[in-house]
Amino acid sequence: MRKRRLGGWLASFFALVVLGFAAPVMAQFPGMEPITIVVPYPPGGLGDYFVRLVAPKLAESLGTTVLVDNRAGANGAIGTAAVARAKPDGHTIVFVPASTVTTNQWLMKDLGYDPLKDLTPIVLALAVPNVLVVNPGVPAQTLPELLDLARSKPGSLNYASVGMGSSTHLQAEMLKRGANIDIVHVTYKGAGPALQDLLAGQVQMMFDNMPSVLPLIQSGKLRALAVTSAKPSPALPDVPPVGKFVPGFEQMPWFAFLGPAGLPANIVATLNEHLIRAMRSPDVVQALAARGGEIAASTPAELGDLIKTDSDKMGRLIKEAGITPQ
Repeated sequence: MRKRRLGGWLASFFALVVLGFAAPVMAQFPGMEPITIVVPYPPGGLGDYFVRLVAPKLAESLGTTVLVDNRAGANGAIGTAAVARAKPDGHTIVFVPASTVTTNQWLMKDLGYDPLKDLTPIVLALAVPNVLVVNPGVPAQTLPELLDLARSKPGSLNYASVGMGSSTHLQAEMLKRGANIDIVHVTYKGAGPALQDLLAGQVQMMFDNMPSVLPLIQSGKLRALAVTSAKPSPALPDVPPVGKFVPGFEQMPWFAFLGPAGLPANIVATLNEHLIRAMRSPDVVQALAARGGEIAASTPAELGDLIKTDSDKMGRLIKEAGITPQ
């Protein structure tokens, strides 16, 4: 009996020792410190909208506080560089459009981070087509009419973008080259300011993410002429692809969550799991679907491969377009 009691006591002792060693590892994430999701653009764009949908779901799933921090500037480079320099403990992550990690390095001499070396892929979040929209005052009801207008008055149409190298910039440049038109680039710090000027008629046209502009299209405040996907979107079934009129034109922007380099594998796995759970919450899915967007989850490795592949692709495109780093 005594031996049995001693054995039970020893088993309990060793269990406590194991828990004592395991506790600090378990407590390092999420811990007491809030998680901050950096959105490297001003409020008002798709990235900001999506993160503010996901943040409370992530907080609920992890049982911790989740904050959203808008740090705009340099096509997302300022906020992304800040995250690259952050402590790799999972408490500071960034939500970026593809251009921030696939294009900026080809356009900026002093980027402040290396997308492949200074950031840890966590999860691909969503992929959405962009929509070519115009101010209703533009006398063009279709994309062919817009192209004819641009050819008849070279340099008279301005297009807005959220920054040099963004999908909103490069897709307009692809249209410019593919359709042989002369349109003028006007860059903004984010989709919010760009859309304000588009609605006011200060600029005439813009490629922007469908979830951002769909309500404005549906209300008649903007006119949709084409989508950048290979096929029409179910949300805008009557709006044709750009590729129908400009052969070879197809682009599908994506967004993802990343952290600083050196993020431990267990923290990456935890964030991946809980972000996917948050993104797949029924109300998040429904809110995005109402705006023409879809959740696109991935493993960290799959996202890393996508960043590398698209970075190489964008590097070739920018070189062919003759765009030089600034």
